Amino acid sequence: MLKKYPNILSVGPVSIQGEIRSILVENLQKPGKPNPGQTDSSLHSEAETEIGTKDAELTPEMRERLTLLGREILKEWDLDVQDIEVVQGGQMALVWKVTTPDGPVCLKRINRPEKKALFSIHAQNYLVEKGAHVPSIIITKNQQLYAKHGPFLFVVYDWIEGRQFDMNVPEDIQWMMKGLAEYHIHSKGFLPPEGLPAASKLGEWPKHYTKRFQQMDSWKLIAEKQPDNPFSQRYLELADEWVESGKDILKQLDESHYNEWIEECKKEPNLCHQDYGTGNTILVDNEVWVIDLDTTAYDLPIRDLRKIIIPMMTDYPEWQDGLFDLMLDAYEKVNPLTNEQKSVMYIDMMFPYELYDVIRDKYSLQSDTAVTELDDAIAFERTKQEKLKERLNQIS
Repeated sequence: MLKKYPNILSVGPVSIQGEIRSILVENLQKPGKPNPGQTDSSLHSEAETEIGTKDAELTPEMRERLTLLGREILKEWDLDVQDIEVVQGGQMALVWKVTTPDGPVCLKRINRPEKKALFSIHAQNYLVEKGAHVPSIIITKNQQLYAKHGPFLFVVYDWIEGRQFDMNVPEDIQWMMKGLAEYHIHSKGFLPPEGLPAASKLGEWPKHYTKRFQQMDSWKLIAEKQPDNPFSQRYLELADEWVESGKDILKQLDESHYNEWIEECKKEPNLCHQDYGTGNTILVDNEVWVIDLDTTAYDLPIRDLRKIIIPMMTDYPEWQDGLFDLMLDAYEKVNPLTNEQKSVMYIDMMFPYELYDVIRDKYSLQSDTAVTELDDAIAFERTKQEKLKERLNQIS
């Protein structure tokens, strides 16, 4: 039966816009009226086949079909379904809000390859058992954490209701960082079931750095073929400088505590959420709940810190030392970092990720990126490196 938890009312994604893929169910009939010779299994298979429909909203027909699909999938659970509503249909991640006599629950199709999806499912269940504030998984009739239909895994979670955070409010920022620290602490020691490979980024930073500065170097060839393009000409002026900067940061990383920390984490790994932010956190009764763990993986906890702190810095015309300290202090009140660990974090934050993204948008994604965006990114990277070097010197 449906498990009940105090203070857990409802939640999760609310947007249905974005890249939508319609469900191909032309042959899917209403329950009790299958096509001749068609089994429930084949109905599921057809309903899960997708065709691309980019940048569209769910049409009434799509919504009806997805609702029917959700009802079919839910037969795997011992739930009295009173109503079902599609609340998200972005890319291949589908989410339904399911009303039951015991309260709402969430049905989700995980948008990950099966082995990575299984890793995240078992990781979430581990976190629940450790007392972390993540939605509990409701088991199937067969006592499983998920149901599989075709190539997809479906999971039913508790539906968490609360309010989202406003990153313009200092108190909300502190709550967010506290929640991230708690997530990292609770995740320590998780091991996937025997035979299931781990989703891990441990030790991969040098490879990621190298790939990025090699790409930045190769994009010069494209820029050279665009002599009349202001962006390309500006890029050719600065490319070598930032490629060398990337190489220097890689050298600093190799000489830091990074490799020793990796070995420590291999003995007692912890998880990084990898997509931690306002869309995946909810405040409920003065507790931070973390949702959407689909991309969680082993890595140093500072990866999540870099991915939330540095983008915050880009939202302001000038570097915000006070905001940086507010975020880091709130995190460290729960999960302190040593000076050696903070050194690794500062080095990683110095890598020109934001500049790389702007250049990638121009040459790999072929976006119409203005030269002013490039100049803004350069200015930000220069200031960022200067500020982070000061922090490194203070703890050296």
